[in-house]
Amino acid sequence: MSRNSRCKRLTALALLLAMCLALFAGCTQKPAPEEPTTAPVKVNNNYLKELKKKGQLVVGVKTDVPELSYYDEETGEWSGLEVELALNIGCEVFGVNRAELGDRVKLVGVTVADREEKLRNGDIDLMLATYTKTKERAKEFALSDSYYTSYIGLMVRYRPEDADSLGTDNIKSLADLDGKVVGVAKNSTTRHDMMEYIATANQLKVTPQFVSYTSYEGLYKALKKGDIDVIAVDVSILNGYNDASTKILKDRFAGQHYGAAVLPENAQLLDAVNKVIGG
Repeated sequence: MSRNSRCKRLTALALLLAMCLALFAGCTQKPAPEEPTTAPVKVNNNYLKELKKKGQLVVGVKTDVPELSYYDEETGEWSGLEVELALNIGCEVFGVNRAELGDRVKLVGVTVADREEKLRNGDIDLMLATYTKTKERAKEFALSDSYYTSYIGLMVRYRPEDADSLGTDNIKSLADLDGKVVGVAKNSTTRHDMMEYIATANQLKVTPQFVSYTSYEGLYKALKKGDIDVIAVDVSILNGYNDASTKILKDRFAGQHYGAAVLPENAQLLDAVNKVIGG
């Protein structure tokens, strides 16, 4: 046999061996399944029936956000968009109108710091509390369609007698916040969103310091006392605290889409929520 013939034969045998090994591997091994991003949850398809039997929907709402969800301690009355949504959702769940609703909806005050804990613990059935929809939050809770969009804004102290004054050391914009103390709400996404915006903005080289507060009232008092230089929260919230001694700057960034939240197993409730949101 010639050298050329032997080479061709060896090549053919090598190819045949490779095909057999591939076939064997294909019969004995399977690709590892992808890990799920969240633990599987069994949805309770009888949840609405159980709520109707219980006779009451417990909704967590803010107490300190005028125009969105606010509780007046003097009058004992609730007001705001999220309060109206909660009541209308109750009407949808129980099949009644507002005049017939009675006490079927119970409003419970929550804060940024405790709203998720109250939902996890079952203290509330539904959260309607200026809750920004994010991919991370969607892994833990079932979220509704968006019902409101706001943006993060900045509030500083203001001295009316000085028209050029826009707060500590003349803070006029986000570009003036290098080394400044920024107050944010505890457990909010504001710090992350703000730093992400700074990192992607052209020619914006600032490194603020952040301090967390458990309430918006606490943030407002800290600003007035000078403990912080700036409040950074959603503009929809800042509007409720703006007065003659403060000023909201023109900066707007990181759109915040608010959604209602429920436990994943109670996702059936979102059918009623989204129906009300969609009008």
